[in-house]
Amino acid sequence: MKLLLTTLNAKYIHSSLALAYLQAVAADGSWETRVREFTINEKNEYIMAEIFREQPDVLAFSVYIWNVGAILEICREYKKVAPQSYIILGGPEVSYNALTVLEENESIDCIIRGEGEESLKEVLESIAGTKSRAAIKGISYRNGPSILDNPDRELIADLAIIPFPYQDQLDSYHKRILYYETSRGCPYNCSYCLSSTIKGVRFFPLQRVKEDLAKLIHAGVEEVKFVDRTFNADERRAREIMEFIISQQGNTRFHCEITAEYLSPEFISFLATVPADLFKFEIGIQSTCPESLAAVRRNSNWTRLRTNIERLQAAANIHLHLDLIAGLPYESFKRFGRSFNDVFSLHPDAIQLGFLKLLKGSQIRAAAREHGYLFQDNPPYQLLANHYLDYNDILQLKQIENLLDRYYNSGKMRFTLDFIVQQIYQGDAFNFLAAFASYWQEQGYFACSHRQEAEYNFLLDFIKSNFVEFQETVNELLKYDYLWNQQSSNLPSQLNRYNPENTSQILYTLIKDRDFVQSNLPPYASRKSNRELRRLLHLEFFKTDLITGIRSSQLVPYLFLYNPRRKKAEELIKVPGTFINSDIN
Repeated sequence: MKLLLTTLNAKYIHSSLALAYLQAVAADGSWETRVREFTINEKNEYIMAEIFREQPDVLAFSVYIWNVGAILEICREYKKVAPQSYIILGGPEVSYNALTVLEENESIDCIIRGEGEESLKEVLESIAGTKSRAAIKGISYRNGPSILDNPDRELIADLAIIPFPYQDQLDSYHKRILYYETSRGCPYNCSYCLSSTIKGVRFFPLQRVKEDLAKLIHAGVEEVKFVDRTFNADERRAREIMEFIISQQGNTRFHCEITAEYLSPEFISFLATVPADLFKFEIGIQSTCPESLAAVRRNSNWTRLRTNIERLQAAANIHLHLDLIAGLPYESFKRFGRSFNDVFSLHPDAIQLGFLKLLKGSQIRAAAREHGYLFQDNPPYQLLANHYLDYNDILQLKQIENLLDRYYNSGKMRFTLDFIVQQIYQGDAFNFLAAFASYWQEQGYFACSHRQEAEYNFLLDFIKSNFVEFQETVNELLKYDYLWNQQSSNLPSQLNRYNPENTSQILYTLIKDRDFVQSNLPPYASRKSNRELRRLLHLEFFKTDLITGIRSSQLVPYLFLYNPRRKKAEELIKVPGTFINSDIN
């Protein structure tokens, strides 16, 4: 008999750890097991056709908030053309109202609630006729005209019984994020998170984790994302895992969700020594409002948290991604702006401005009336309003999120944004983004997509319209940001440039001057021809000394040296005045 395990991921680069686990536990020779992963961007008609071509006896979907609607529609239509197929759903989006899902969707035969490894294996045994379905814990299922709800299954106490999920499957994860877990559960009890419904943390055996990670690293997996809710729940264990990863000397990058507040000084000192760009840390700040955090049962000390993040920042070797949640109890639009500025002041590599989702089974959803929560009826159940934010506030925050991703998280305009926030808005990044979002709304820019060059123009136009005295400085900083982040001889149309007519000749003169190359570009002095070196360089003239930030009486020339693989600059070289003498008009 044939089992098809499938899901719809949010993006192609994502993968499903759940399906990998289920394939591993079902691989006992009794079933021909296949995994097919689709995305929510593919048409349901195409997905259904591909499933039909597989001709599965059992079709099992992994269901989440981002794919539940599409999956239910596919199941309804698929059952019409393959009524003999037994359809199973599992995952968090169907675990908390399994009976309702079965009552409303006649095409679904069975729902596995909670952890599915043991339950799926037993359901397959029942289909094969070797086990009674009534004896299987953790499932809700259709039995003729009746719908039955079996008792919950206990959590798997010994995670070592779960097989390694990627045995002989690693080639299919090329150019995709591979997910892995060293533990299940969370030590915290945040009311908006489904992890709060499960008490305690269970760990995979440490030796097993090391063996698994060695396989992933030696297979050349590009990125592994740990799905542990708190990777450093056991700090000594987390350090040993990281030390093991470092010892493997591979090229795999690792993404971890950590709680930074409780990092010990010893662990922070260790983290300062890890190789650069090997680890990414995602840190959930959520809010810096004590009342809001207390209301969702998230204990936090902002002073200690900020200090630890600043220590991590000082080492500059770990990518830091900080999370905020808009819509927590007691946090108004203005108070959220304060939380935002607190986080922005840390200058992380990325800031995620997320919106509260009132998930099925979460404690905050059960208490929604207390805080006046209005939220979407359908997934992702996102906040629409509460006692502290009205819908207009939510719309403004959505626009701020949009610009945050375009202008900050993209990394394209960091120097310009730093100047605008610090010098023009006196450190109030939230106020700047709110004002800039209003400008975008007035101009109609949110209504359509734009090339990235246009985004530079929009920011300069905003400054010209509101702070004309800063337009020249912002122009120069935007030029610098643009040229640093992409190898191009052109600039966005609204940016002024001051290159003399003989700029190309000056550049060739620099390249031919062996003393200049030897002093400023030593790695290329003997390895590159003049023509090859020319392809890596761009010469641009500025009215401002980019190193000191001071306006100059003469044009200041800078060479941008580009990394040929990344197409981004990796070095900025100020050209000595002996090569150029151009007065500013």
